Amino acid sequence: MNNNNSIETASNAVRKMWETHGIKKPMRFLGFCLSLLPIPGIQQAGSALDRHLSDKAFEAQLEALWAEISAANEMVSKVDSLEKAIQEIAKTIESSPELEVKTTQFISSLGNAQKEFSVLTENQSYQELRSSIIHADISAFVATGGSTNVIQNSTVNSEKTHLHATDNSKNYVDGTTFQGGGGAVSMQGITTQGAVSVQESGIGFGAGGSISFGGNPNQVSGNCPNCNELLRLDKRELANYKRAQCHKCNGVFPYKL
Repeated sequence: MNNNNSIETASNAVRKMWETHGIKKPMRFLGFCLSLLPIPGIQQAGSALDRHLSDKAFEAQLEALWAEISAANEMVSKVDSLEKAIQEIAKTIESSPELEVKTTQFISSLGNAQKEFSVLTENQSYQELRSSIIHADISAFVATGGSTNVIQNSTVNSEKTHLHATDNSKNYVDGTTFQGGGGAVSMQGITTQGAVSVQESGIGFGAGGSISFGGNPNQVSGNCPNCNELLRLDKRELANYKRAQCHKCNGVFPYKL
């Protein structure tokens, strides 16, 4: 649900809130909420949360949610660092459908005031958004100059989303839903180039706009040394292991990326 870079960035954002509002354990939950966002959006969302903390109704809602989470897992209050607390909170919420629903509603309410969210990747660069939730009136993912954006296993709640890629760039979208007020579009293993927009349940094409299946920039392939079956795998997942297993013969073998 969270990755280490997002957790670290979210923890630093909460520490800045502590400087203004004092160290309060319920803010650990705000760190968890921020860690669900892509790193480019955490600082912006953190500033919005900082303003929310002056609101008594918001503070009461935060305290109530924190009471439920800490009752379900006392470790969220006992661990000695924000980073560890965020990981404990993630495990607690993932194991409780009721808490997951309440957390989603809470995050949705935070996003109501955000007008625009954007990711700009340029000059042969790469940015990745995974397992994230975005709430904004308009979202934009822009890649230029041979760059790549990856949007995977995420939800984008926006009335309109722009996917723009030029100069041999691309946006790769997989396992992601674009949700608007009047409908939704889900994309699995799609590459977009040119100007493509998603609004409610429709897709629009601007200048040079196109979509195609496949194109995962992290996919690597090779033949099984036992049965010669062609294997296609994601190198981000392979990075966590030293051996792979063939889906055909079940043979296990070492590999080097």
